Amino acid sequence: MNEDLLATVKKLQKEGSLEPQIKDLINRINELQQVNGEEAHLEEVLRKKQEALKILQDHWHKKKSKAQWLDMGEQLEDLMYQHKDLWELQVLEQRLTQEIRALERSLQHLLSERQQLSARLLEVERSPGESLGACAENRLQAEPESAEERPAVGAPAPASRSGWSRRWSWP
Repeated sequence: MNEDLLATVKKLQKEGSLEPQIKDLINRINELQQVNGEEAHLEEVLRKKQEALKILQDHWHKKKSKAQWLDMGEQLEDLMYQHKDLWELQVLEQRLTQEIRALERSLQHLLSERQQLSARLLEVERSPGESLGACAENRLQAEPESAEERPAVGAPAPASRSGWSRRWSWP
């Protein structure tokens, strides 16, 4: 429609029968066509820039997702190392606990033996005459009469009535 009107106006302009108002109208139409051309050009530029922006945003989102994935991977790796360290500490703690218990049992056993030895020593110190006599008498009574009944050299001595070994007896 604008093109038909413009063609008509140009035809009248060539004939020279245009009035000043029509000349104004032609100038406005020409300006409008220029604006329309610039508008179309700007719309094309805007469309291209929007496409570029979308590409950049997609690229940024991909980079961000990749960075988050890498960060999660690093966090997972850190957690794995922490778990390994904790596991190793637990194993060491269990071993130490077992060793401590074994040492405590050994200590209790040694303290018990010490207490028994102290009691026996105290008993011997309180009655040295009786103990010597009783030991000698016990030894004489316990000695076998024949060589076959005697224990071999280095064999453990038979237990006394009190449960103590005869290692404390006097020769």
